[in-house]
Amino acid sequence: MQQIVFTLVSFEGTDPYSQAGGLGVRVSGLARTLVRMDYQTHLFFVGDPSLPGEEHTDGGRLTLHRWAQWISAHCTGGVYDAEEEKVRDFTRSLPQYLLDRVIRPALTAGHLPVVLLEEWQTAECACALSDLLAAEGIRDRAVIFWTANNSYGFERIDWQRLAASTTVTTISRYMRSIIRSQGVDAQVIPNGIPPELLERVARGGENSFSRFGARDASVSLFFKMARWEREKGWTQALGAVAELRRRGRTPLLVARSGGPSASADGLLEAATARGLRVVEIREEAALAGQLIAAPQAGVQVVSLKFAVTTPLARNLFAASDGVLANSVYEPFGLVGLEAMAAGGMIFTGGTGEDYAVDGRNAVVLQTLDPVEIAARWEELNSMPQRASRIRRAARSTAREYSWDRIAAVLLERVAAQAARQMDRPPAIATAPATGQAALAALALS
Repeated sequence: MQQIVFTLVSFEGTDPYSQAGGLGVRVSGLARTLVRMDYQTHLFFVGDPSLPGEEHTDGGRLTLHRWAQWISAHCTGGVYDAEEEKVRDFTRSLPQYLLDRVIRPALTAGHLPVVLLEEWQTAECACALSDLLAAEGIRDRAVIFWTANNSYGFERIDWQRLAASTTVTTISRYMRSIIRSQGVDAQVIPNGIPPELLERVARGGENSFSRFGARDASVSLFFKMARWEREKGWTQALGAVAELRRRGRTPLLVARSGGPSASADGLLEAATARGLRVVEIREEAALAGQLIAAPQAGVQVVSLKFAVTTPLARNLFAASDGVLANSVYEPFGLVGLEAMAAGGMIFTGGTGEDYAVDGRNAVVLQTLDPVEIAARWEELNSMPQRASRIRRAARSTAREYSWDRIAAVLLERVAAQAARQMDRPPAIATAPATGQAALAALALS
């Protein structure tokens, strides 16, 4: 059985310097899963310049390659600071390094090299790598996938060249339709979530929201965590809070806007313009008291001005009457899936959230009208048993998107592509879980 050596190439990675959104979470989760399945894995990313350029972890099964550090050393703004220069560096220097240090040694050892590249920044690098392997006469012996997680930078991609050089993949049927509009096809391999997010949210202890039991039962608690951008649905979320207030309800929105490196946003101004009162808190320890005191103080929005940890997010997902993951444009919706794993009641915008089925495990909004959010919440609030069934179904759905299952889908697609490329396709050693079972569960075949 032939073993696989995986190489992941992404601007974002495991370092705080390298994380600006969901891409860093995605590649870190996938890399950890492949390592857990005992695959030799390399992760190339724009890393923290103060950390080692090459680092071996997990008993040597995972190698972190922090690329473009000579550029990052002068760019304190994070992974996308001097983005153009870093893109050029990836394209110029990485293909030859991959050939010499990863692909050729893997082939010599009788292994199958699989290279997974992410986003527009690596598209030309993927093409250059394919050309280099072809020139060496070994292109058919390596599998190259390129994945789009959103449509940023699509206008800069030579789509025909990319499709001829790689297997193009994406993370949702919605994104596949956008790629098809560029004149090429794509396979869907979804994002996943780590197994620890599938654990039940504890109802007791220091990190539990059971301590908010004294919260007035008439208060409707909502949670929204997203970048402060129009496409993230903030206009609709704030409008829904204002509409519920107009209807005589007592809504309270816990909001984390901005981004990992954002120091300011427009939440305060936008909420105030709708007649909503905002209180800002800058540390997690103050949240408990604010959730209890805010309604009495006439506050409708609690703005979190600190980084939300995973345990806090999961507690908010579970404790909220509604998680407003209502993006206008959402390639996949990782926050919505994470909320479902915690048993949250999610409201989605219905774009790339393939996992969300209206009325079964989520509320999938049909319009951009904030009134729809208010009306759908009132409907569920009047039927608590139905709401409980939706929450249970949400957790069940999330289990189908664990990284272990998604990795099985990936392995199935890798095996199929290797078979297409080779006259005598090798028998590939894959994970115990079958990709076909995972494909069926995700309805992506």
